[in-house]
Parts: sequence; structure tokens; C-alpha cells
Amino acid sequence: MNSNLSSVQAAALAQLTQHPVLASTNHAQSTLVANALQQLNQHCYPSSLYYAYNQRPELIKKLQELPEKLDISQTELVRLLILKLITGFSFQRIRLNLTNAIRDNYQRSVPRIYQKWIAEQSTEIISVNDVLLKDIGLLTGALLPCAERVVEPFSAIQRALVFNNGIAQGWRFIKALAAAKGNKPVCRLHIHLSEITSLTASGWRLTCQQLAELMLVNPQLKGMVGACWFYDPAIATVSPKLAFISELLNDMQASWFYSHTEDEKSGAFSRSASRKQAFANGSYMPKNYVVFIPRKRLLAWNKRQSS
Repeated sequence: MNSNLSSVQAAALAQLTQHPVLASTNHAQSTLVANALQQLNQHCYPSSLYYAYNQRPELIKKLQELPEKLDISQTELVRLLILKLITGFSFQRIRLNLTNAIRDNYQRSVPRIYQKWIAEQSTEIISVNDVLLKDIGLLTGALLPCAERVVEPFSAIQRALVFNNGIAQGWRFIKALAAAKGNKPVCRLHIHLSEITSLTASGWRLTCQQLAELMLVNPQLKGMVGACWFYDPAIATVSPKLAFISELLNDMQASWFYSHTEDEKSGAFSRSASRKQAFANGSYMPKNYVVFIPRKRLLAWNKRQSS
């Protein structure tokens, strides 16, 4: 394990063992908190291989209930949990063959997680939200850092897409699954805003290359899937700067499947005044599309990059 990662783990262990609650002379209280932490740690890991990173109902419930019982704040309890997860992080616990690129990405991700939740010691109250669950996912291997995305390696492409947009889409979907020889396990792409500041053409290409390399050493992975408003084939019309996303997908011979239309709460409007204005004047409606590339197509594309 890289010295950078090891040093962060050593710092986390020191803080965990010296924490006032766990090192308290009130042994009954410190034992209670230590046992609760062990329980929370177990709930961070999926009870089934195909549980999504954000499907942790027991973890969420306990993080809401335990602070009152333990007489500590939820913020402090979350920090203790992050320290425990960092301390216990190991590549051996991840149920995949990891490439050097993914291992190297962790050298960036784990220190970032430590900095965000521990080192900064912000007075802001920590809430149990998607940002926290994604960082927990990275520390447990439910998510992997992959250049400009985080990847959920044990996901499934939703079969409901066969019914979403008429017979033509249904037939294309069936053919795509036949080419992939099944709908799982597939690598599902996610945006984690704590990991990146913007979407770039170079970062998107690197993400796909690193994912292809991961699939090469894990033959059970059947393909790459993503679902978002920016996979809409028409996005370049309203946001030309994002055209590189569809251009690369076309190069990889991806399949597009319409999922649903979004409303004014869509993430398409979070960082774009132009898309928000286009929505207001009726010239743009955000649509969520699923893109899928079977492993053979992704590996063939990646091979062409080096030829």
C-alpha cells in the first residue's frame, strides 16, 4: 500500500484511539460508543453483492438514532465512523482484481475523504446524504474511484427500459443485453462532486480507458452503464461544451435508451444558467437517458486507442 495512503491511515488510527469519547475514563460510555461504531461499520458494507451504494437503510437509521442514545452529536459520530473506515480500508476487501490505475486513484481519494470529514473540522453539521454515502462507498469498495467518475462495479442495467419508449427501444435493449450476455454485473458510472470540479473531454476519455482496463482483468464484468441528463443525445444543442460526452460514446458504439423526463429539480440546472433559461422559455426539457456499452465494444475501443 502506498506510503501516502498508509500515512493517512496511521493519522486516522491515532485520532480514533485518542478520541476523547473512546479514551474516556468513563469506561461504560467508551465501551458503548466502541460497540456502536463496530455495528455502524458492519452496516456500511452491503448485505448482498448487488445492493447499490446508497441502499444502506440500517446504517442511515442507526446514524439518526444513536447520537441521542450515546450522548454525542451525529456530526461526531459520522467522523468517528469515517476514521474507523479509513483505518480498516484494505484493497484485499474489494471483491475485484484492481488495476494499478484504480489503486493509484485511491491515493487521491482516501486523503481527500480524510481532509473533508476529519482534518477540516468544519463547524457545519454533517448530514447523512448522498455525498457521505458515496465516500463511505469508496472506503468499502462499493464504489471505485475511476478518473473523473466513481464506478459501482456490481450493478445491473434496469430491465424496465425494455418498456420505456416503444417497440423500437425494447428491441434494441434486448439485442444489447444479448450482446452483453446478461444485465449484471455491469459497472455503473456516477458523478461525485467531491472528487471533481468539472466535466472535461480528457477526464471522460481517461475514465473510459481506466474502466476498460478494469474489465480486462475482471472477465465477469459485462459492460459499462450510466444514467443522467447529460447522456441525452440532444444535449449538445443546448450545451455545446458537453458534446464531447456523446461524441466519445458514439466512438465506443454505445446504445442509448430513454428513461424519463425530468423537471425543474433536475441536476441539469445546478450549474448552468443557460440550460435554466432554455427550460424557462420552453426550448429545453431535461431528459434522462441510459447509455450502455457491452464489454466487447469497450475493450475493442480501448485497444484502438493504443494501436
